[in-house]
Amino acid sequence: MVRQFCKYHPLEPALWYSSNRHIAYCERCVDSGETLGGLGQAKCLVTGEELDYLGSSNTAQPFWDRLGAFFRFPLKQDSLLVIAVFMVLTWALVGLVDMTSFVFFVIGGLLLLACITRYGFMIIEHSAEGRFDPPTLQETFSESGFGVLFQQIVVQLVFAGFTILVSLLHSDFFDVLANAIVIFVAPASMMILATEKSIGSAISPAAISHLIRSIGWSYLLLYAFLFLLLGAEAALFEVFAEEISVELFVPVFVGVTLYFLMVGYHLMGYVIFQYQSEIGFIAEDQQVRERRRLVIEPVDAKSEILVKEGQYQQAADLLTRHLMANPNSVRHHEKLARLLLAMEDKEQALAHGQRYMTVLNQLGDDSRLYFLFGSYEALNPSFKPDDPDVAVNLAHQFFNRGKFKQVCQLLANLHKTAPHYDRIPEAYLVMARALLDGFQQKEKAAQYLKFIKAKYPDFNGLAEVDQLLSQCSS
Repeated sequence: MVRQFCKYHPLEPALWYSSNRHIAYCERCVDSGETLGGLGQAKCLVTGEELDYLGSSNTAQPFWDRLGAFFRFPLKQDSLLVIAVFMVLTWALVGLVDMTSFVFFVIGGLLLLACITRYGFMIIEHSAEGRFDPPTLQETFSESGFGVLFQQIVVQLVFAGFTILVSLLHSDFFDVLANAIVIFVAPASMMILATEKSIGSAISPAAISHLIRSIGWSYLLLYAFLFLLLGAEAALFEVFAEEISVELFVPVFVGVTLYFLMVGYHLMGYVIFQYQSEIGFIAEDQQVRERRRLVIEPVDAKSEILVKEGQYQQAADLLTRHLMANPNSVRHHEKLARLLLAMEDKEQALAHGQRYMTVLNQLGDDSRLYFLFGSYEALNPSFKPDDPDVAVNLAHQFFNRGKFKQVCQLLANLHKTAPHYDRIPEAYLVMARALLDGFQQKEKAAQYLKFIKAKYPDFNGLAEVDQLLSQCSS
């Protein structure tokens, strides 16, 4: 399958698709009403149409690139515990052969085989659904595995019957061909039985051929890997068979066989997961599902798409509405400020700038406040903050940077625009220092200093005021 990528984020694999507009979307670019752990539905943020879910087939790593993960799968805690339990049960069953009748031995063996079969099919099912952790011991014994075992036996009997019927033709060529076909389709049949739990589907030529066609040439690669697993298991026993005592041979045989079976079952399940789109099976990686929308805010996704679609005013309106409910969200203020400045909409940009600068000032973000004011000043040279606190804090920053003209512009007539503001003496002291240091305007500086002494006799900076007044009169 050719991977599809998001229209708005070309490096992101798509998870949703619009069949009407033929546009693919990543998870960041849809309006999803889902809850954690559920697929839910998603709509296009622009048109509102419902989108088709692609599952994780578009993001899944090819199975041949993660072979190491398949071999590590049986080494996880739950699977190791299951292997240990089955080995102990096998050892106990073999030890009871002499003490019990053959009938009880057969019944115990069938029970063990049923549990092993059920566990293997659970691995295929879990892996196909994107759950890459092995089933727990509790899940393994939560219900009888005889149903699964019976289905598997019936399927094998059907295939055996097929080869027997072909043998009646008394043709060596057809005998070889029939056996080759049965061996070739066995993994596909097992995958179908594990996911659909239907004997009819597992032996249906149409269902089997559909699965193989959907996987394509990769099915041959899957088959080759499974064949190599069988060879690896046989080679391992050939090397260590003579080193193992008779009492431990059967339990060890079961443990090693279970290891390779788990690898193979997980591999088959993952192939279904990888090719789910072609097969018609929808699933998602559970780890991705748990984290994929935790850091995504719908307003961010929608505003980003509206901007990329050229609908700038709609994006600005969306962010404005969001900020009315979340007035202290600096991130969204920043988004809106950049958008309005890029739109060169002076009225909206400056009106929002007043609110944004107040928020930054309250948060003590002086550096960002300084550079933001510069952006608005470039848009309108006569722009001044309405909030006197913002004006005074900016004046301090401009004074420290030696930009005395801006200090005077910010603080001029502050006692008229904010007559009850309690930091007026502090502001006018900065104003007087700017007039002295920047322009050598002693008379004008003295006017501000005398205003402070006359109107604010309790100001704690009167000593500095007197010192500056003496400089003005010298």
